[in-house]
Amino acid sequence: MKRLIGLEHWNRKEHFEFFSALDDPFFGITTLVDFTGIYKRSREERTSFFLRSVHFILKCVNETEAFKLRIENDQVVKYDLINVSPTIGREDGTFGFGFFEYDANLDTFIRNAEKEIERVKNGKGLSFSENTGRPDLIRYSALPWFVFSEMKHAVSFGKSDSVPRISTGKLAQTDEKYMLPVSISVHHALVDGRDVAELVERLGTPA
Repeated sequence: MKRLIGLEHWNRKEHFEFFSALDDPFFGITTLVDFTGIYKRSREERTSFFLRSVHFILKCVNETEAFKLRIENDQVVKYDLINVSPTIGREDGTFGFGFFEYDANLDTFIRNAEKEIERVKNGKGLSFSENTGRPDLIRYSALPWFVFSEMKHAVSFGKSDSVPRISTGKLAQTDEKYMLPVSISVHHALVDGRDVAELVERLGTPA
């Protein structure tokens, strides 16, 4: 479900109009976030760190209001629930796009996500589905091979693309903490720096 945000009474009306007119309205940040709790729980409960961390990120996204906003037909809408379209790697070195529906219950989320992972791994090409192009999601990719300090996300300028991008890098151990590089890219007509800071703060809260 979604609802229309009336621009005339929105306190970000001028911000929306200004940034929507830019050739590149996206901005991004990269930071290290403490994922020690997520890592330890995945080890203790023998669950996938990838799926547990995606679930936690999605939980935090759904608790951050600005990340539920999208631009559709030059209007701003707010979705009740945000899902995720992750990239899923295959043994032949290629990857495809999947779709994980958000469920507050971790076990249900993992069970459904594992079925989607199998679909993509057994497929070819980009494995687009009727769900991967939906606007009520975030695009997510994991780059577990290295720790990055900066990242540029691919976007579609001029196509009303307002979907946030989130990527994570290699989990790095620092003393007794496990730090995860997180890159967040958002459309500035909808999301400001303080909204990104709100999400980062939630991500850094022990799960």
